Amino acid sequence: MIFRKTWGTYQKVISNNLMFHREISAAVSELFVKNHEPIRLIDLGCGDASHIMTLLKPGQLAEYCGCDLSRYALDEARKNLEPFGAAINLCCTDMLAVLSQAPANHFDIVYSSYALHHLPTEAKQTVFAECHRALRDNGCMILADLMRDEGQTRPEYLYSYNRTVRTQWTPLTPDERNQVQEHIRSCDFPETASTLEQLARNAGFSNCRRLEKQTWNEAWCYEA
Repeated sequence: MIFRKTWGTYQKVISNNLMFHREISAAVSELFVKNHEPIRLIDLGCGDASHIMTLLKPGQLAEYCGCDLSRYALDEARKNLEPFGAAINLCCTDMLAVLSQAPANHFDIVYSSYALHHLPTEAKQTVFAECHRALRDNGCMILADLMRDEGQTRPEYLYSYNRTVRTQWTPLTPDERNQVQEHIRSCDFPETASTLEQLARNAGFSNCRRLEKQTWNEAWCYEA
């Protein structure tokens, strides 16, 4: 979603847990807690980085590289990340550009939340390959995103998801629900979880495991 115009709507989605951010964050946070040393992290499609504040505490972050296409979002991210006192690099560019410039075998975690599903399949494969290259041994890629049900086509996904938004996302106004549905029709190109796992294995990830699943909202860990 375009950050400035729709951020209020997206905040309502989050605060009402319409996309199960609470369950997703709880599952993902366990992986961050297990890291006893400060981590080096790439955040793909970081937005205002407020989600990182729920996953990490000051002192747990050694280096942070975040990218987003909204300068407004990155200005907010810079403020939100100040308490962490880490080396911060914020880039107003797309995830493939950031990954292509990342040093090899450098980062502990690549994290992406609700961004990868906007890309076509071929670009997703490139993202996985570049993530694997940028991660150190035993590093991991954590993906929280929308995923189609197995055997579900994109048109079937669009119909089912938009029906859910239209009939169940009652905390949003009718105009906000229409806005969300238009975004889904225009920008959502999710894969099935099995397709994403195959893309990850093609890129060299050896251990792929689901952390959480709530309808089309899933979290996965792909270990390098």
